[in-house]
Amino acid sequence: MTDRWKRLVPPAAGVLFVGLMVVGIAISNTPDAGSSGAKVIAFYQSHHGRANASVLLFGYASVMAVVFYTGMAAYLRRRGSDLLATLTVVGGVLTAVGLGLGAGSTAALADKTSKLSTGAAQALNQISEDIFFITLFGGLMVATLAMGIAILRTGAMPKALGIVTVVVGVVAVSGIGAWFAFMGSAPLILVLAGYLYQRTGQPESVTLPAVPEQRAEPATPRRSGAKA
Repeated sequence: MTDRWKRLVPPAAGVLFVGLMVVGIAISNTPDAGSSGAKVIAFYQSHHGRANASVLLFGYASVMAVVFYTGMAAYLRRRGSDLLATLTVVGGVLTAVGLGLGAGSTAALADKTSKLSTGAAQALNQISEDIFFITLFGGLMVATLAMGIAILRTGAMPKALGIVTVVVGVVAVSGIGAWFAFMGSAPLILVLAGYLYQRTGQPESVTLPAVPEQRAEPATPRRSGAKA
């Protein structure tokens, strides 16, 4: 892979991650967790294609999340933040797992819907509404906090961006504000992707160790009468 592709792929993955998530959420207006089994079956029978499309979108979004957060981690590691870079990858993987759980549970409902009993449909729908968010929000919290703290510690990106990133991560920690953090992470990821593309195109600054001054050799006095 050329240097140009190495520079382009992680930011592009971040943009695709946000785009796929936005479209997937827009088309996946699924029944609430408390909906009856008959309502769930009727919904998936009449929206079979839309449900399958959301499964694909969230599945691809999970892959893009891993690529983006891994790219951010690699950049932060080059700037000297090893532990926080590792936590960024871990958070990105958890986010992807949460998206995968949501997509898989939706696929279970959309596949052979007519063969589901009302009780099974109701149970699967409740699971699909709740099974993903703990992993998704937990991964978002870990990755966002790790990136924000690393940015502030290393100066890898503007300080204001680091502060905003930390704030989004703290809101995700609060639990009750997790949805707001999730929605706020979309424009934040786009900004981070833009800076990642810009900064990875610049040469890395390297600090060379100080070279100790060499001790000057004392001048040897010339003997009188010696030949020049």
